[in-house]
This record gives sequence, C-alpha cells and structure tokens, in this order.
Amino acid sequence: VRAPLSLKSSRVPLPWMDALAVPTLQCTFAGACAPSLPARPVGTPQKRHLAARGHAAQRAPVVVLGGGAAGMMAAMTAGRRGRPVTLLEKNSELGKKIRISGGGRCNFTNISEKLDRAYHSSPVIDEDFAQSDGSFFQKAFRRYPPEKFIALVESHGIKYHEKKLGQLFCNKSARQIVDMLQQECLAASVELCTEAECLTVAAVDGPRAARYRIEYLKDDKKEEIYAEAVLVASGGLSYARSCGATDLAHRIADSFNLKVTGVRPGLVPLLLPSDAWTRSLTGVSLEVAACMGSTVFVERILFTHKGISGPAVLQASSYWEHHADAHKPLVLDVLPYLKEEEVLEWLQRRAESCRKRQSRRPMPASEELARKLPRRFADGFWKNEASKHLGVRPRSGLEDLESSALQRLASLLKRWEVKVIGTEGYPKAEVTCGGVSTEELSDETMECKRQPGLFFIGEAVDVTGWLGGYNFQWAWASGFAAGAVC
Repeated sequence: VRAPLSLKSSRVPLPWMDALAVPTLQCTFAGACAPSLPARPVGTPQKRHLAARGHAAQRAPVVVLGGGAAGMMAAMTAGRRGRPVTLLEKNSELGKKIRISGGGRCNFTNISEKLDRAYHSSPVIDEDFAQSDGSFFQKAFRRYPPEKFIALVESHGIKYHEKKLGQLFCNKSARQIVDMLQQECLAASVELCTEAECLTVAAVDGPRAARYRIEYLKDDKKEEIYAEAVLVASGGLSYARSCGATDLAHRIADSFNLKVTGVRPGLVPLLLPSDAWTRSLTGVSLEVAACMGSTVFVERILFTHKGISGPAVLQASSYWEHHADAHKPLVLDVLPYLKEEEVLEWLQRRAESCRKRQSRRPMPASEELARKLPRRFADGFWKNEASKHLGVRPRSGLEDLESSALQRLASLLKRWEVKVIGTEGYPKAEVTCGGVSTEELSDETMECKRQPGLFFIGEAVDVTGWLGGYNFQWAWASGFAAGAVC
C-alpha cells in the first residue's frame, strides 16, 4: 500500500469547480493541470485500505458506496470541499462499466438540445406520492451541465469527438475517463477501498458524525465504518456478469422504508413470439420510427434470432412496461421519412405502372416494396404480414389491389404493430430503469427527505436517459449535486 499523496499546493481553478464556490480550497489536480503527481501505472489506483474491525472504530464523514461514474464524481466533489471521503467499491478496479461503455471509447455525455426531454421516471401510482412532472433532474443539470464535464475532460488533455446526435466519445479509450476520475479522487484525498463489498447500512443513535454504520466485507472479514453521510452509488442490475452489479441500492432503500419503483431492464433488445415470421429476418437492418405509447425514436433496428434490437428498439424498450398492459405492441413506421399520403401516392403510381406492363410476367407486390425497403424484409413483410392483412394471395401484385387496399397497405407500412412478449433481461440491458423514487429525494441535493445524511445518485435513482451519453450525464450531475453538500 503506497503512502498518501501530498496535497499541499496552490489553487488550480477549473471551470467545473465554479458551482462549488469554495474560494479557500487548496488542492492539486492530476493530469495536465499538475504534472507533479507521482508516476504510477495507468489504471492502478493508489489505495488506502481501512483498518480491521478489531481496531478502533473507523469514522469517515462521508462514505460513498460504489466506484462507478456517479460515485467517483461525488467523492472527488466532496473531497475538493475538504471533506474526508472513503469510497468502497466491490470490484478490484474502479469504473468497470465506464471501461466497457461506448464500444470501449465511452460516450461520456451528450450536447444535443434534447437534454431536457431525454429522461423519464416511472409513473407514480401510490396515493401517498404526488405525480412527478418529469423535471426532477433539471436542477442538477443546471448546476452541472455537459459543458462542465467537457471542461474537466479537456483539462486532462483527453481528445474526443462528436459521433452523431450530440454524442461525445473519447478518441482513444474509455480508460482515459476512469483514470481522470481516479486521479481527481486521489488529488482530493479520497480513500479508495476496492474489493470491499457493502453488506448493510444502518442508522445508529449517537452524535451526528457517526449516525450511520456501514458493514462491509474485506478480505473475507466483516468490517465496519461509521459515517455522517452515506452516498449510495452502487448502480442497478444491468451488467451483473461483467461488472458485478447488484441490487444493493434497492436493499438499502427498502431497509429505510424508502419507495423503490419501476425496476426493470432498460435499453434492452425485445423478444418476439417464437413463431414470429420475423425470425427469418435475422441480420436485416433498416431505418424506422419506433413508437411505444407516445414516445417515438427514429433510428435503425436490427432483427435477431430472438426478436428485435438496434438503437430505435433499445430506446423504445425503456418505455415498454410503463403501460398497464405489459403486452402493448411496438409500433414501427418502416418508411419514416414519408408521410402516409406520400406513401399512398407512391403505391398508386407503382400500381399504375404495373398495369401498363401487364403483358410481362406478373410480379408480387414485394418486388415494388423492395424499391424502398431491404429485399429480405420486403419479401417477408408482404408474404407474412401485408398480404394476410389485405386478404390477398402472396403472389398478388400492386396492380391487383383496389384503391382501398392500397390505402390500407400505406397505413400498415406507417403503423405496423409488432407483438412484444418480453425483453432479453438484465444481462443484455444497458441500464436499469426505475430505482429509488424521485419523490423520496431532494432534486437539489439527492438527499433523502425522510432520512437526512442518506443520498442516492446515478442509476440507483428512478431517472433513466436515452441512449447516447445521457445516462452518464445524469451520473455526473447527480454525483456532483450530492458531493457538493454532503
């Protein structure tokens, strides 16, 4: 175990610190801002482990449970305020989910103008809670918008690029983001304790400085630490196999009688019936408008051997169980850039063209649909969906359809209902929807209204963002909100 870092130096202001407004803070930043930090192997945190239970009771004003995106942001923010912070992480390394995100390049935020409407919480059905207006996250984002995290990234010399739709990725590796956050934690004197699995959190009678007892497992031994504030940043249930995700946050909330709502896989492939004709389309991809309820996403979909995936479907999946009827169909518009009347006009023109060449060998309507849709999809859609819907033979051509049938075909192309029977679950989910109800938390600090000193941040909270860096931005903003006041 290495000796603690020396943090005596002059101030180094960074844009992300403006919101803290702590003018007397003395610290040293890692990376480009402070080359004086001692060299260490990349990705190897300097750890200061807690003493065993047999020694004097350990105390830490702030204990952060979870060394992911939200946890490290909260820890370094609290540390910059001069608060002694101990971070407990179950895994042997910090930021495991960050490391594998974005194909290994970490889509760390999003600068799209859609930020204000890219998040949702579960509907409130408990009469003891008021229905949220969907704006819970906005105060956190006003205090810590994407620009502040981008400034932090730039201060460490990390190069990045915009891929599409406002999505920002590292040019090199997601490991750069993990290293940056580790270095910031170390520079803020945060005690990093890896391979430390939290077991329980309990309120205890006594002075404010020791109002919570955290029991955790370290080297197969149970140890405990007392804290004034506990920040739960242990995430959700997605990536259980690769990142060791657990339901710790939900169990802690339950132990304090806090409402946990709407927990389910999010941003996850959807399952279709085993006898669905779409199984023959495995590997086919096309651009659609995917609609679940009133929410619409225009991106690509991908048919799989189990069902349907791709960005548009992953987005829609987060809204699937929001409906009282869990079997609410997924509605696909397979010609999203044409209005229905434009689709009808095109079908009428093609039907008329087919009638003029009737002397040639007649062709099924799928041949015409393939002008605008992938061939395999057009063939399967016409044979198994459209012809049955219209009550005509699969070999029928557009010229065989009456005007009313063409109208119905246009409507089907714009509103194709696909029966969904489930999701591929947490092993394939990118996030966990639901969590600790936003009605239980302050939207300014993430502190529990009924349990002072207990905070929930990041994926532990019932706030879910769209695909594309939005969930990382929630982690940064909620972590900063809690770290700035705990």
